[in-house]
This record gives sequence, structure tokens and C-alpha cells, in this order.
Amino acid sequence: MPGKQMAIDADLNAGLLTPKQARARHAEVGEEVGFYGAMEGASKFVKGDTIAGILILLANILGGVVIGTSQHGLSFGAAAETYVLLSIGGGLVAQIPSLLLFIATAVIVTRVASAQNMAGHIGSQIGLHRAWAPVAAVLAIMGLIPGMPNLLFIVAAGAVAWVTRNQAA
Repeated sequence: MPGKQMAIDADLNAGLLTPKQARARHAEVGEEVGFYGAMEGASKFVKGDTIAGILILLANILGGVVIGTSQHGLSFGAAAETYVLLSIGGGLVAQIPSLLLFIATAVIVTRVASAQNMAGHIGSQIGLHRAWAPVAAVLAIMGLIPGMPNLLFIVAAGAVAWVTRNQAA
């Protein structure tokens, strides 16, 4: 960012920019710095949450195998198969709030610096029909995975596709 600010100052000194244009460009660079700083903070939070989730996952696997073999009389292989599967499922579910928090932070941070109201920006982003088509596709793919609540995902994919189609029209 300092290079961008120095380039703006050099253009101002060379007479390529007016003082008003230079102030506007400095303001843009300032908004960009604020954006990247906020996103870095959010990503550090998510990174820490992810590392904690991995450590908890490893502790759950180790504890599950020990309890499965010692208290439930399972063989090491059977205990490992059962508790590794359960631990990974629990670990994936535990990361969903972190993912949602990061997405919400990204939406808010990208719009805070704007002069327009945030509710209007978020509404316009959510209303983009181009953004909902991949959501429908991912939901449909998840609905085809064995062991998932298939009907729920297929219905959700159909609903999102229907809304997307009607928005585009």
C-alpha cells in the first residue's frame, strides 16, 4: 500500500493529477487498507478456530479408540473405524459456525466503507440470481451423497433453483 500512496504523490507532483483526484485516490487506498486489515483479522479468528477444531478432533479420535477398546471390548480396528468416523463427522459439523461467521464478516467488511446503507448492499448481494445458481448445484450434489438427508437437500436445491429462475425472469 505505501507504494500505491507514493505513486499517487508522484503523479500529483508531476501534474498528472489534481489535488482533488489525489485525495480521492488516497481515500480509495485507505478503504482498501481497512478492508484487508479487517479480512486479515477475520481470517486469523477462523484459522485459530480451525486449529482448535483439529486438536479436538485428534483428542476425540484418541479418546474414542481408547474407550472403545478398553470399555466396550472392541478390537482396535473396529474402535478406530467407529470413532474416527464419528469424530470426523463431529469435526465437520463443528466447523460450520466458523464458516458462516467468516462469510458474514466478509459481506459486512466489504460494505462498511461504502457511503450507501448496508441493508441495501446486503439485499442486493443476496438478490443476485447469478450467485444462487451455484448454491442450487452444490445442494443438489450434496443431495446425491449417500448417507446425507437426500430428500432435504434435493428439495432445498429445487427451491433455490426455482427462486433463481423466477428472479432472472
